[in-house]
Amino acid sequence: MYKFLAFSDIHASEEALDALRRLTARESFDAILCAGDLTNRGPVSYVKELLELFDKFYFVHGNMDSSIIIDEIRNHPGYLHGKKINFGEWNFVGLGGSNPTPFSTPSEYSEKQLEHFLELTEADYNSIVLSHPPPKGIFDVVGDGQHVGSTAVLDFIKKVKPLMLICGHIHENVGKTIVDETLIVKLPAAEELKAAKIIISDKIKVEFFSL
Repeated sequence: MYKFLAFSDIHASEEALDALRRLTARESFDAILCAGDLTNRGPVSYVKELLELFDKFYFVHGNMDSSIIIDEIRNHPGYLHGKKINFGEWNFVGLGGSNPTPFSTPSEYSEKQLEHFLELTEADYNSIVLSHPPPKGIFDVVGDGQHVGSTAVLDFIKKVKPLMLICGHIHENVGKTIVDETLIVKLPAAEELKAAKIIISDKIKVEFFSL
């Protein structure tokens, strides 16, 4: 059995960081996963504190993480953007940033670029994918009713059929569902003091909870 702590969109919240610190002091996890938006364009000091807090930390950047943040995290052994890291009988792969938004945020990419980053991971059926953007049409509705997820991520799921895809980005949506053979876990925003525990044994159990 493996137990993961998963969070996303912490956006440099000190309150959320303190809550995560207290949680991980009293409860053990086999890995801690973050699906992006570590900051709001910084500061670098927050990222340094976050990286020092956890062992076995696997993560990607989000669209709100600027180039100075990416420069700080790119050499961390758990940074997954465009990469694959073996973990037991599975592997972690990652996709950072997001497809274009109306807000000109620091780390936005075209769908073609996102497709390329996903190809670099060489993901397979045993992959646990950390993706900042959700797939198009899945947990991606914003206030005006538009679906703003990534078509590249959706196409990737249908083609590769990884074990699980864990995503963030769209704060309005939280939940889990199965698309083809892939479990999609849409995380809540950690800056709102919410996260998830994921337990993998003979089945996969997802528990959303307040920090």
